[in-house]
Amino acid sequence: MSLVSVEASNVSTAWLAAAQRLNREPKRKAINTVTRIADPVGEDPAVRQAMDELLDSGKNLQYVDTVANTIFPEAIARSSRDHEELVERYVRMYPILRKKFTKNDRGTYFGRLIQYPSAKGPFDQVGAVIKRINVQRRSAGGTLQAARYEALVEAPGDLGPDALAVYVPDTDNSPMGFPCLSYCAFQLDTEQRLHLLATYRSQYLVERGYGNYLGLGRLLAHVARQTGLEVGHLTVVAGLAHLESPITRVRLMLERFGYDTSHP
Repeated sequence: MSLVSVEASNVSTAWLAAAQRLNREPKRKAINTVTRIADPVGEDPAVRQAMDELLDSGKNLQYVDTVANTIFPEAIARSSRDHEELVERYVRMYPILRKKFTKNDRGTYFGRLIQYPSAKGPFDQVGAVIKRINVQRRSAGGTLQAARYEALVEAPGDLGPDALAVYVPDTDNSPMGFPCLSYCAFQLDTEQRLHLLATYRSQYLVERGYGNYLGLGRLLAHVARQTGLEVGHLTVVAGLAHLESPITRVRLMLERFGYDTSHP
């Protein structure tokens, strides 16, 4: 397996470029793939429509927005006054969401992030990151530390004050499925832009890749809105990335948007 590294302008071109690269790999798999997206909430409407049509052709696959909403519920957030109201509304809806979508019966990433089962009860980790950034901006005269807002998801162990977790020891024992997202870290640059690094232990690019990119981008944008920062880039690292079936339709989609599907 060769190193797969992709830089793209938006979510749509990132998915296409990553799919093209994985299509060239043996068994369409690669270890430690890196995808960096300059505008992690930007999309090409034509690619988005084609992606949803591709997902509709599969067996029991979820549309892009459905996958993205497991990481961040954009519509609920946009109609909420602030992060606190978003959390309150989502918590009320959470049992219904888990029952309605069978793939989410073990929970969603956003649900875990805002209701992590700590020793003191459910803990809103996203809100804690927002609060830390805002408190630091006020106390430091607007000067922020660049690398202080990490978010652990997989096997967190003893969580520090800046750690977010999804993985619950002794509960999440399945080797497959939720949670595959294992680590998130918010970073700040000198131009007051907020960036996000997310690491997956594995990722199926067709089934969840596009929605994962978009959901993470929306999560980044939410934290940026709540802290008065600009949205930076999103970097996604997958321990094992797989371009799965329906591969013929995937290749036709790539060719439609000008990507070469021939092997080198």
